[in-house]
Amino acid sequence: MPEPGSLRRNTLWMISGNGVSLAFQAAYFIWIGRTLGSHEYGAFVGVVALVNVLSQFSSVGMEMILVRNISRARDSFACTWGNALQISVYGFAALLILAMLIGHFTLKPELLRLVPYIALSDALLGKIVQLASRAFQGADMLNWTARLAAFTNIIRAVAALGLFFFAKFVHLHANALLWTRIYWLSSLVTATIAFGAVTKLQGWPRFSSIRLRDLTEGFSFALSSSSISVYNDIDKTFLVSAGQLYAAGIYSAAYRIIDVASVPIYAIYAAAAPRFFRDGERSVKEALALANRLLRRTVPYGMGIALLLCIAAPLLPNLFGASFRGSVEALRWLCLLPLMRGLHYAWGTAITGSSSQWYRTTTQLTAAGLNVLLDIALIARWSWRGAAAASLLTDAALVAMSLVVVL
Repeated sequence: MPEPGSLRRNTLWMISGNGVSLAFQAAYFIWIGRTLGSHEYGAFVGVVALVNVLSQFSSVGMEMILVRNISRARDSFACTWGNALQISVYGFAALLILAMLIGHFTLKPELLRLVPYIALSDALLGKIVQLASRAFQGADMLNWTARLAAFTNIIRAVAALGLFFFAKFVHLHANALLWTRIYWLSSLVTATIAFGAVTKLQGWPRFSSIRLRDLTEGFSFALSSSSISVYNDIDKTFLVSAGQLYAAGIYSAAYRIIDVASVPIYAIYAAAAPRFFRDGERSVKEALALANRLLRRTVPYGMGIALLLCIAAPLLPNLFGASFRGSVEALRWLCLLPLMRGLHYAWGTAITGSSSQWYRTTTQLTAAGLNVLLDIALIARWSWRGAAAASLLTDAALVAMSLVVVL
């Protein structure tokens, strides 16, 4: 069994790496928001949300199998890495067909053209980056996990800045289609770096027969990730499908700020994931004890960031542009989400680490179903405010279900 890495050291790596990532992610959002405007930005994000819900199945959850297998037995890397890559390539082909089919019935023709570029970027190239990141995470090499997160946002920020100045220079009104044609190239650069880093530091993949147990357990992780994508992002697709591109734009901008504010919470649980798997292998009580220790850090942060977001919300139009004025109110609606995420991530990761992923998946599937029903009921009447209410109610329900299950 691998020696436990220092949780403090790994957390510091993740927070420092994510600090750099945060800065460039913020720059990316600012430049692309100013370049596209709320209307085109809403169109882009709505299609990204649709692809992301499906892309969670393109690797059949092998990213978490990588973390689990490598954290428990380092010599399992080559086979697990090779199997994950094989599955991801086949999964991407199936996903692209499915995304185009769903898009044909839910998206306008001009938005359907975005799907192949975004699918290539997020469901194949982005998945390779995610797999590489998880391989490093399982090996307690959190310095490289942090670097890959930073590389992703640095390269996207550079691409967005390039488009911003190009549009200014040639007096071009950039649209979502133009940006997606650039967006996938930034993912290609990051995927190349990620694959090269894993190969150099951990070795080449070995392609072998895939164990049925890994597929079934991986599928539970894929269902879990897809559920997260549904209750975090599907509301943007609902808004875009209803033709509410402005509402999708201002709501998505506010939601991106929430995602940025949640990064320190994700960093803590990413750093702790190998420890959760080791403690959870012994007993769920040890995994729960670790979760409760981490909550002493994340709960005060969640409360503080909620207050800060409320106070700082009027700065959003200064960052993204005047067309995003509506994001001020949207951000205040959503400001409690980082606190809720800290709670259900703590208890949910304890469940996952205890080899009880199907229990966690059940709570997340329930949350996803609840979110879809609430979106259908609320968005048609209250637009983005209905989406915000659905998000808050869904995360609150997930907090309660996660606590009940882990206890």
